[in-house]
Amino acid sequence: MKKTIALLFLLTLTFLPSHADKLTGKQKKAREIFTEARLISDEKERIKKLKEAVEIDNEFVEAHWLISATYKELGDEVNMIVWLEKVCRPKYKDYEKTCYKLGKEYYGIGQYEKARECFGRGNGKFSAWQDKCTTAIEIKKHPVPFQPVNLVRVNTDYDDYWPSITADGKNISTTVLVGQREGARSLTAQEDIYHSSLMENGEWSKSEPLGPPTNTPQNEGAQSFSVDGRYMFFIACDRPSSVGGCDIYYSIRQGNQWSPAINPGKPLNTQYWETNPSFSPAGDELFFSSNRPGGVGGKDIWVSKVTIQENGQLQFAEPKNVGAPINTTEDEFSPFIHADNKTLYFSSTGHPGLGGYDIFYAKRDDNGKWSEPRNIGYPINTHRDEIGFCVNAQGDKAYLSSNGILKNGRGKDIYEISLPEDLRPERMDFFDGKVWDWKTRKPIQAKIEVYKLKDDKTVFQSVSDQVTGEFQAFLPVNDEYGYTVEKKGYLFVSGNLQQRDSLHASRKIIDLRTIAVGEKVTLNNIFFDFNKSTLKTESYSELKRVAKFLKVNSKVSVELAGHTDNVGGHEYNMRLSEARAKEVADFLLKQGVPPERITFKGYGPDKPIADNATDAGRAKNRRTEIIITKAQ
Repeated sequence: MKKTIALLFLLTLTFLPSHADKLTGKQKKAREIFTEARLISDEKERIKKLKEAVEIDNEFVEAHWLISATYKELGDEVNMIVWLEKVCRPKYKDYEKTCYKLGKEYYGIGQYEKARECFGRGNGKFSAWQDKCTTAIEIKKHPVPFQPVNLVRVNTDYDDYWPSITADGKNISTTVLVGQREGARSLTAQEDIYHSSLMENGEWSKSEPLGPPTNTPQNEGAQSFSVDGRYMFFIACDRPSSVGGCDIYYSIRQGNQWSPAINPGKPLNTQYWETNPSFSPAGDELFFSSNRPGGVGGKDIWVSKVTIQENGQLQFAEPKNVGAPINTTEDEFSPFIHADNKTLYFSSTGHPGLGGYDIFYAKRDDNGKWSEPRNIGYPINTHRDEIGFCVNAQGDKAYLSSNGILKNGRGKDIYEISLPEDLRPERMDFFDGKVWDWKTRKPIQAKIEVYKLKDDKTVFQSVSDQVTGEFQAFLPVNDEYGYTVEKKGYLFVSGNLQQRDSLHASRKIIDLRTIAVGEKVTLNNIFFDFNKSTLKTESYSELKRVAKFLKVNSKVSVELAGHTDNVGGHEYNMRLSEARAKEVADFLLKQGVPPERITFKGYGPDKPIADNATDAGRAKNRRTEIIITKAQ
């Protein structure tokens, strides 16, 4: 019933003038039949009745319009065009308006040359549409490589869409409209989230529903993973915890299970429409689409700052509109922020394209400014709607949903494509590991942060698995990084990632030690000029984190211990190590750490932790340590 009422209301607004006496039909009988026909909900019966009106009065323009619109509703593009062409002639009333309608229909089925010709009959009134056609024609002249592969085992017999893949490419999730089959209409179909894993033989496992508590008898979908697969965001509708009709929820993976869904509430969710959440790899932003007030167009892309708490739960700040050049006065949605944290893919009707929703992408520079969006090209984009586009961490494979690539009787299916070189995001690498208590060897849920040494910019943060202690961090290649692992009640652990070609050669085991007198930690990201005690700027990021650790653990006092290798005289190395330890202490004092909680001492070459006979061993011996001198 709701569908019929909405349809009749739409037809009334679209095809009828404000007063019946303004209809172009000259014959009273034809007008009466037309009035009767537009109230018929069955499309074929409506067409039959409208044709009776046209037989009486073949210059009845509105009857032709409504016949065309009804054929469009039935998916009959040929007759949709034919019935508009009949009255797109100067001798008929509303000639320019009919040409405009015909132009839009040609544009909507991808016949851009014919559409441009129709718009050209408007004596300059439709120049903007002529420009759209010209743009589409130019895009089609330069096709991009496109060889889609149907993911047969991922797809179901129903409509499959909104693909989301973990950054390692081993897990894919989809939204399935359960009960909706090709060529049929279902009033009981509802959306569920399905999941498939990459098996050892390189094939995908059969897609299966996640089941409760994530899936319910209501709608769940538009899901996406964080890059490490630790978080899954999705949209759920009509739940008791909902702020609006459909809200953004998230779950945290714990071993092989997902936590109960968490609704962050306001300000992330509102009474308006929120959808398509996409979590940044830095763990500090959530992109999504909404029609909430304060936007640029109808649907806009928004972003909320995120804070990861120690227990893994998330806090969301007041969302901000991404603004120009991403958002337009029309619609933008389906954002996907790549693992490089620079490349944003999204769908838009407002940027120049091929019609409907096209996929675009934009790059973010180091200052947070977005480039002008670029159309991803034909035939990835078509005159139909292209949405739900995502890319793996390596940037070479993309995933999308389409119902026009193969006519396989299953409606919308998920496809994998090889992304052309010039459309790819920055290439990524990863390292993984496991966090545990050094005494009990039990897994620990700890916070992991990876940052650039040169500018302290966070590129990845998440939490290790509560059940297994495992984590997997993704970061762009060709940079030097530091990382910290921290947990309340434990000493933090730091490290650096400079050997970009061997990051994942072996899994890193992170031993966390409880805070106690005598415990120590090596600061692996402290760097000095050669044979000097001057701190390099790359050291500041780690030292700021040391200062934060001391401020959070306000009862802890430490000694800064400097060490050298055995190259050079003993007295010289003693003086150098003490000067370096003092330099570190002075930096922490400037960060606001009370002086009574810091001491420093140089040990020179007297406490080696590796063999001084090799370069690698000497490098390990040149170090700065924190030693706990007071814990309470």
